[in-house]
Amino acid sequence: MTQRRYLLDGMHPFFQIVLLASLTLVFSVLFTLLAMYLVRPLFGVTAIDTLMQDAIANPESIAANMNSVNAMKFLQGMASVGTFLIPPIVFAFLKFPDGDFLRIRRHTSLVFVVLGMFILLTSTPFIDFTYRLNQWVTFPASFSEFEKAMKESTEANEKLTLLFLKAPTAADLLINLLVIAIIPAIGEELMFRGVGQQIVREWTKNWHSAIWITAAVFSFVHMDFYGFLPRLLLGALLGYLFVWSGTLWVPIIAHAFNNGAQVLLAYLHEHGIIQFDITEETLLPSYVIIISAALCALLIYSMRQLIIRRRFIY
Repeated sequence: MTQRRYLLDGMHPFFQIVLLASLTLVFSVLFTLLAMYLVRPLFGVTAIDTLMQDAIANPESIAANMNSVNAMKFLQGMASVGTFLIPPIVFAFLKFPDGDFLRIRRHTSLVFVVLGMFILLTSTPFIDFTYRLNQWVTFPASFSEFEKAMKESTEANEKLTLLFLKAPTAADLLINLLVIAIIPAIGEELMFRGVGQQIVREWTKNWHSAIWITAAVFSFVHMDFYGFLPRLLLGALLGYLFVWSGTLWVPIIAHAFNNGAQVLLAYLHEHGIIQFDITEETLLPSYVIIISAALCALLIYSMRQLIIRRRFIY
């Protein structure tokens, strides 16, 4: 009996990456154009360019009009679907139509899911500390224009994030959870861990190299230089969760939990329920950072040992 061959059988990983990038470009453009076409009848927005410029230059004026804010969230959500969600699904179908290339059909223990969530939760203070370290990076005078551009890009991203987190009602909170937490978590894990990391593993023959290379790309595409280091570490954590658990659902749920917690905290602060403001830059005490790193390392070790004992590692 001859083994069935698939479209991408024998294709070098480099060309698989080219194919994935091409699919991403095509679907990103298609969904962006579709969103721009739908935003007018759905939200009554006609000047999209002006809307985006005002969101960065004068966010207060946009924040006063939730219809405009929701229009931007719709554009962002559609762009995320087209850029991160659809391309890896199409690629996986081309790669292995009858199989589970993305590893989303595999069952896993609830213990691993909970451990994954708590690993990201306990790592938060340490990850935040690496963000402060990243901000201390300075460039030589010859790179002053580049540094200025990076700072402007970071400031623009921060303004958009603050605008997106605005949620006057419970319905707005649900929209934020969908656009900021759920869609990005599913899409980015499908793209980077489900497809990207596995292609790089096929190329390098080494899971550690695949995890860190993919994490670096994951951080880079966010176009936030001053958040590169924390996102690199976060991407690596998610990569190891994927490899150790053997299923993509563990990093997806952990990623969604991490994003969703920030959305919920912002909502609770906005409505005066809690005083803690996640948007304020507060340097945590050293002992909190040390405890965070120690607890995270302990949970990672515990999960690793549990998976080895249950022979779920691959």
